[in-house]
Amino acid sequence: MGTSDIALERVQALLKVDTGDGSLYSHMVRIARAMATEKPNDALAQLETLSKNLKKGAFRGAPSPDPEQDVIADAAAEEKRQQWCADALQLVRPPSDPLSAPKVLGAVQNFMEDAAMFEWAGIGFGKQETFHIAMSLRKLAAETESLEKLRLWGKILGTEADYYVAEGTLQGPAASPSPEGAPPKPVLPGSPEYDVELRGEGANTSTYWVSAGGASPWIRLPAARASHIIAARKVKHLMTGDLGSPVLSTPWFPAKERHLLRAQIARITATCTLAVAGYYEADPADDAKKNSITVVEGALESFPGHEALATLDGWVHAAPALLSTGKSGWPDLDSLEEGTLPEETINAINAQKDAEPEKAMLEGIAADLEELKPDDAEGSPAWNIKVYGDKGQYTFPDNTKSYRITAVRSLIWPGAVAVAQGTRFANLYIGYGQKCATLVDPYKESGLPLTGASPFSSGNGLLPLAPEDVMEEPDDQEEQEEPQPPLVDDASDEGDMDPADE
Repeated sequence: MGTSDIALERVQALLKVDTGDGSLYSHMVRIARAMATEKPNDALAQLETLSKNLKKGAFRGAPSPDPEQDVIADAAAEEKRQQWCADALQLVRPPSDPLSAPKVLGAVQNFMEDAAMFEWAGIGFGKQETFHIAMSLRKLAAETESLEKLRLWGKILGTEADYYVAEGTLQGPAASPSPEGAPPKPVLPGSPEYDVELRGEGANTSTYWVSAGGASPWIRLPAARASHIIAARKVKHLMTGDLGSPVLSTPWFPAKERHLLRAQIARITATCTLAVAGYYEADPADDAKKNSITVVEGALESFPGHEALATLDGWVHAAPALLSTGKSGWPDLDSLEEGTLPEETINAINAQKDAEPEKAMLEGIAADLEELKPDDAEGSPAWNIKVYGDKGQYTFPDNTKSYRITAVRSLIWPGAVAVAQGTRFANLYIGYGQKCATLVDPYKESGLPLTGASPFSSGNGLLPLAPEDVMEEPDDQEEQEEPQPPLVDDASDEGDMDPADE
């Protein structure tokens, strides 16, 4: 066998190597057979096209993805995206079935319009999140029975997740019938029922729901307890975003995070819920509950002007104030029968009443923390007022308008703000739910910070409110002799080498 025959056999063996989809030799044979069968006129021009079609028909591997089909790199992320889109569609759907009778909802806040005012004051959630919040509030109103009104209270920031908080007013429960028309038994101080105010009164004037945001469900918080409010004033703890997590702090908090969250909401609401002066009045109805208010007739026509809103006298508190007992009022001792409570307890309650009288509704904010205000200072140590936007006056045929926005910020609870524009006003809170003392002057007599604004008392706090005091420089220590000095060889001449070693 010559050298040329050996080379030809090697070429044939190389051509017959099967790579999984056939060999080059079999492919060339199929091309030759196709040419002989079809006998095209321009065989050379169609050689590449014919080869491509034959290779595609003989392909035995996995098919390639369709060019119009989306390639999913992360199936889990794609599933979450699809679920998010489905939940978002549930929010924008009308709450009523088109084929059934329309569902009557309570008065739901138009958060889209209020968000425009807050945005001028530097507070906002963004267009998309604002729309989701508005639709989520509408869905909550459709799912909640006996709801009278609903609004977004704010957002509590947490270490792992945040809480969106909704505030609503529910219709009061029907009074249980008493036998033979006797009046209901009063709640005695010290009893478990005395720890919780009735729905619609005090810290439980409103009902609160929390959500993680987006299309997450709303979870109703429990009623506020006076004991929890008192304990919350002694601790400083950042929320984690888990309602069932324990509150590990010193002093000890006797409940879970949902109860601490509810107590903090009650404290912030009592201090920072504002209304323009002259918009509300005490409810004149005979069956009205304590501290209930109603809108004044003709309130829009008598709405304060922009100059009045830019002062402290233009704003009042619109929520019941909390006493040191964690409640908004003292017990009515006159309604108790003689001998129901010991004489010592009655005397102690009367002494507390005299030392800390109840605060009336719709009190002005100018007197807040008046005892901390320096003698020569202007403004308020508790509030900061600023005007935003276009301050010009525009004359219309019927009246004169201005599009300026007035914002009142709380220095006691950073994150609480009330804004007003035209004849609208709204309240919102966005923060960690912590009382701050660095923005408020200390007490004049003691120099201590604001009460209830102590440093963090739990392990999740980052830094205290103020650094520790600088210690004095210690005195220099007197130098002492070495207690074990090195031995000195008297016979040594201090040379480098001994004479014997030279």
